[in-house]
Amino acid sequence: MAEHGQAPAGGVQEEFQHLWPPFTQMQNLTPIVMDHAEGSVVWDTEGNEYIDAFASLWTVNVGHGRQEIYDAINEQAKKLAIYHIFQIANEPAIKLAEKVAEHMPGDLNHLFLTLGGGESVETAVKMARQYWRNKGKGTKYMVMFRERSYHGTTMTSVSAQGLTVNRAKFEPLLPGFIKLGAPYCYQCAWNKTYGEDCKMECATQVEHEIDFYGPENVGTMLGETMIGTGGVIPPPPEYWPMVNEICKANDVLVINDEVITGFGRSGTWFGFEQFGSDPDLITLAKGMSSGYLPLGGVGAKDHVFDAFLGGPAEAFMSGATYMGHPLCCAAGIANLEIVEREKLVERCAEEGPYLQEGLRTLLGHPIVGDVRGIGMVAGIEYVRDKDTREWFAPAQGVAAKIRDEAFKRGVFVRLLGGGHVHAVAPPFIITREQIDKVVDVLDEAIGVVEKDLGY
Repeated sequence: MAEHGQAPAGGVQEEFQHLWPPFTQMQNLTPIVMDHAEGSVVWDTEGNEYIDAFASLWTVNVGHGRQEIYDAINEQAKKLAIYHIFQIANEPAIKLAEKVAEHMPGDLNHLFLTLGGGESVETAVKMARQYWRNKGKGTKYMVMFRERSYHGTTMTSVSAQGLTVNRAKFEPLLPGFIKLGAPYCYQCAWNKTYGEDCKMECATQVEHEIDFYGPENVGTMLGETMIGTGGVIPPPPEYWPMVNEICKANDVLVINDEVITGFGRSGTWFGFEQFGSDPDLITLAKGMSSGYLPLGGVGAKDHVFDAFLGGPAEAFMSGATYMGHPLCCAAGIANLEIVEREKLVERCAEEGPYLQEGLRTLLGHPIVGDVRGIGMVAGIEYVRDKDTREWFAPAQGVAAKIRDEAFKRGVFVRLLGGGHVHAVAPPFIITREQIDKVVDVLDEAIGVVEKDLGY
């Protein structure tokens, strides 16, 4: 197998100079070029095989190479490849909205289509702000967000970004955003221990900030149902019920960012169902089409939708050319039909514990401080000292070295959480044999790096 960083064949490296990828330092970069994929496996242009233990970017829920989705896109392209949905509609957009609404619980009955997660968050925040204007409470423009949150890269999303590395270079950001602490039990900002001296300060802070800024000014609480890019951090079970109670008492809308957890990854159709939240709006993407074509959306409760009914002044004045794109919607419908037919949400609930139990065996390593997750998503946090939970110095690049060792051995995991956490979020169809290989490879990769560190 070619070493990580070896130049690809066929002149691709020379051509690569024209491509400027996101989140990438281009200086001296020699990329691995992916060529084809099937199920939970991808191959590069050198013929090397990798288990895709991150489903591209926690996206390819149904697995790679699904002919049903290709066929749906092709058939729709023959019929109507593109037409906007400004005061018009197309059949795939209508059917997709209906299908998503069937699975959204309660009175989340309406879907505003987008082309991705960041655009969904941008749309939801704008929707919340106009909602309050339409209700005659336009001063309620302020938005609460959390430390370690990631909501995309639009200016609104970055303004609600809880990871300094992703926001500092773009200051000054938009006004009216209030940062809260994260429900991060392993590295608690209040130095509390859950189940001992913890009084759910991460939840009660919501009320303190509303009191400080005034409920007449605070209109929205935005939060990933489970913090993802910030470190795969499931909240304690009391968190979202408490936050919802506080928000409802103060007339504050709740937006649950379901871009990662939506459509089954946590073991239910939507993650907020497991974590006890009752959102007014939800943001969706990734699993909506399994990434076969760009697709996202904002799910809205009846009372939110109803606030935009009336005359031209009440209409939601936001949109983009490709929203409701018929090919993307056709891909989404075919994808969700696979999820339904193959009972992949149920599979996440049934097979998720096997993944979690396997990864928890890595806690035997002296530098693995925590393994956490739910369903088919998990985070592995690395620390220099288990007692103090102190991270390694960024310059050591410990988690990056482990990722690279795993990649050499044919397993792809994602480095995130400020460089201290690996995320594992495979396609829902991953087999137990493949899960075992992911665990074994990570075990070996961690061991190699530990030895170099002198443990």
